Amino acid sequence: AAIEGSGPRALFGIVRQRTPWLMLFLVGLMLTAVVMHRFEKLLERELELAYFVPLLIGQAGNSGGQAVSTVIRALGQKDKVPRSALATVSLEATAGLVQGTILACATGPFLYFAMGISYNVCLAVGTSIPALSTLANTLGSMLPFVVNYLGFDPAVIVGPLMTTSCDTLGLSIYLAIGSLFLPLKL
Repeated sequence: AAIEGSGPRALFGIVRQRTPWLMLFLVGLMLTAVVMHRFEKLLERELELAYFVPLLIGQAGNSGGQAVSTVIRALGQKDKVPRSALATVSLEATAGLVQGTILACATGPFLYFAMGISYNVCLAVGTSIPALSTLANTLGSMLPFVVNYLGFDPAVIVGPLMTTSCDTLGLSIYLAIGSLFLPLKL
């Protein structure tokens, strides 16, 4: 629900409505530390992988954020409510895959030729971008429907929920892909 007015009463309403969700999302973000710890040996050996964590997580957040905004706007405009949640999520997931592939085709060569990043790290980054874009668009388009169905305000919950999920899941996916291209030698 929208908070109206100004002053202490409005401030308290905003804090009361948003803070419990932000606390929940903060706990979710703490899982990123668990993921980093899980892949500590790989990151020690292949420091280049760590360079691209902000790029990949940020790009996933940007991609998913576009999907979130589009769906929430459609839900808010009664005459433009998507006919089918499944069709909307499928379309957004496919768009994420295609957009991610285009971005990966531009990013990989730049990393390799302009920055001198190792071939296998370029492969890991290039493979991760479409995977994370697909994940982000899927979550970004699905979560507004789910949160709305559950009776909560998508405008308050979905953006942070999508980014928190993408941060933790995206980091796990990227480092798992990295471990495929850069296996630890025993």
